[in-house]
Amino acid sequence: MKDGYKIGFWNYVDTGVLDAESAADDWKALGMNTPMSFEYDPAKNKKEEMLSQLDACEKRGMKLIVCDARTTFSRYIAVGEEEFRAGVKQAAAEFSHHPAFFGFHVGDEPAKAQWQAAVNAYIVCREETDEMPFINFLPYWDEDNFEETLGVKGEEYGALVEDFLRKTGAKKFGYDYYGQCAYFERERFVDLYFKNLNIFGAAARNCGAELYVSLLSVGHWSLVVPDEDLIRWQIATSVAHGAAGLMWFFVYERRLDGSFRLSPVDLFWEKTETFPRLSRQNRTFLEYYDKSLSALRFEWVKHVGKRYGGTEAFSENEEIEKIDFVVNEVPLAVSKFSGGGSASYLLVNLSQREPTSVSVRCGGDLKRASGRYWIAPGQMLLLKSEKHG
Repeated sequence: MKDGYKIGFWNYVDTGVLDAESAADDWKALGMNTPMSFEYDPAKNKKEEMLSQLDACEKRGMKLIVCDARTTFSRYIAVGEEEFRAGVKQAAAEFSHHPAFFGFHVGDEPAKAQWQAAVNAYIVCREETDEMPFINFLPYWDEDNFEETLGVKGEEYGALVEDFLRKTGAKKFGYDYYGQCAYFERERFVDLYFKNLNIFGAAARNCGAELYVSLLSVGHWSLVVPDEDLIRWQIATSVAHGAAGLMWFFVYERRLDGSFRLSPVDLFWEKTETFPRLSRQNRTFLEYYDKSLSALRFEWVKHVGKRYGGTEAFSENEEIEKIDFVVNEVPLAVSKFSGGGSASYLLVNLSQREPTSVSVRCGGDLKRASGRYWIAPGQMLLLKSEKHG
């Protein structure tokens, strides 16, 4: 990840509704560096409107995931491979050589009935463009309809995702899960949140791919409006479990539907209180953690105290000799990152509401990182070796 962590968002606004320049200003202000484009369909939108989005992103140092109706697996299902490939060729000729082009979005949440079409569509998009396409998967969940929906048992899902990655050669993909923000049975759904991180993280590492985790920035259904602690918690826990990118759901509220509320930009195209919260936490991560962590390689994550999602228990080693709680014992994630012949560790407070104070005794190259630290809910503490500065 030498080029840094990617932060973007799900964008469901039609191309041409908003001015590309002012929208890109907002994306930059939110700390986005890899946003999704407005939805583009050549049957109703002008090519120049998409190019203006790409131009605006290039000016601000952003890359754009291009949402073109011609490159989705739903289009593949509708028209067949020959016509689909022709459409992808045309889209690629129009947009893929732009400096701000990050890749085409192939589609969202393929289920059993769409799975093979998603494989085929991804392969076509990969063959017709130089940049790797992006696709997003359904999460794992622990209910009876999972096998009916995906065609495999829950414990087989990781292998199915890996099979997709290997068949297509995909190197960047995501999934979405929002139970970490549930009003009800929060602990149960937080456990599923970490189980998903472990399932998809393992698939990414086994296949040499980058994992993009969709996180929640808008309350809806049985999900709370995330406050700043919960926004920070989502960023930190994703990074601590090996994510290379974050995709926020979502920025723009489009209609009064589904109990959606307090998205960063509301129905009147006005910024809500969620906008500065999301902006502050995205930019804080990029300013204070991105450079250090993106220069390293994620090795593993383990949990102290309660082990969520089947994560392995942390045991002290020659680099992290001892972790003691000084004030308020909470669950922690401990992640190892390596590079430059040494290791760094990331500690994350897994409580969504309570701070903690810990005393950490380190050894070896990490010895100078020893100390007593306060860690806010969802906050990261990066312990760097002397070699890493």
